[in-house]
Amino acid sequence: MKFELNKGIGKSPEFKGLKAQYLFLFAAGLLTVFVLFIIMYMAGIDQWICIGFGVITASVLVWATFAMNEKYGEHGLMKLLSSR
Repeated sequence: MKFELNKGIGKSPEFKGLKAQYLFLFAAGLLTVFVLFIIMYMAGIDQWICIGFGVITASVLVWATFAMNEKYGEHGLMKLLSSR
């Protein structure tokens, strides 16, 4: 019987280049955009306004998250927030 070793022990989580807190920020942001989209749609706002809102805010979220990931690095955002 052969067992594969987990080579990722001790490494931070990563998905498509997003590392650590940016991955969680990205997921929470997309979930928030989705919930706001549903609330707006159920409130009776026109579906095209809801779709436009969802597409624009999700696009800005994706761009901002990847930009912060590139600018601050894996731990830079935490260091920036702690210095304030």
